[in-house]
Amino acid sequence: MRIDSHHSFSERYPLEHLASILARNRFAGSVLVAQAFMPVLSLDFIRAIIPPFEPHLLDEYQRHPKFRGVCHSFTSEIPDSLGELERRGIPLDADAELILIRRIAERFPALRIVIDHLGGPPKGDWAHDLEMAAESPQVFCKLSGLARFQPSPRPYVQHALAVFGPRRLMFGSDWPACLPEFTWKASLAAFTQAIGPQTIEVREELLGGTAARFYGLGDKLE
Repeated sequence: MRIDSHHSFSERYPLEHLASILARNRFAGSVLVAQAFMPVLSLDFIRAIIPPFEPHLLDEYQRHPKFRGVCHSFTSEIPDSLGELERRGIPLDADAELILIRRIAERFPALRIVIDHLGGPPKGDWAHDLEMAAESPQVFCKLSGLARFQPSPRPYVQHALAVFGPRRLMFGSDWPACLPEFTWKASLAAFTQAIGPQTIEVREELLGGTAARFYGLGDKLE
C-alpha cells in the first residue's frame, strides 16, 4: 500500500483536493502533518494526524482514533517534556538541525523520531551529520521536501539510502508546501528519479511500508 507520509493543507489547497491526486497515483492514504489539531474523521484517505507538540493536549490527542504522533520545529533547546512522548510511546516528527536530532535520540533512547525533509536544506557537513543521526536505530527519515535539494536531490537521497536503509526511509510529498516549485506529481517524480533503479521490495518500503510501521497503520490499510 502506498502512503504519502508528509503533507499539510491550506485555504487555497484544501484536503479534498489531495484526495483525487492520491487516487490517481494509486496511493491508499496519507499522513497529515497539521498546523493545528483537527478531526478529519470524514476523510478516509487521511490515515494519520500529526498535530503540533503541546504537552497539555496529549490526553486529548490520544482520544482521537487517527492520532499517530506529534510534530515540532526545534531551535537549540531540547524540552524536557519530550520525556512524556517517550513514556507514552508517541512518535515525534522533528524539524531540526541534524546535530540536534542526534542529541535528542541520545537523551531519549526509546523515543521514535522521524527527521522531516531529509534534515534539509543541507548545510555544513550534512552527509556526516545525517550518518550520525542514523546511528540511533529509533531515528527514521522522510524523503520529503526534495525541492530544497539543488541542483538535484539524487546524491542526497542515495546517501540517505546508504546510511538508513529502506526500512527507515519514507516518501513524503510535502504538498502543498512544495508548490510552486514542485506539484505533487513532480515531487513523486523527483523521488522516483532520486532513488534510481530499486527492487520492488525496496520501493514498497519507501512508498508505504516504512510509514505504516512507524505510524502503526497496518490495521488501517487492509
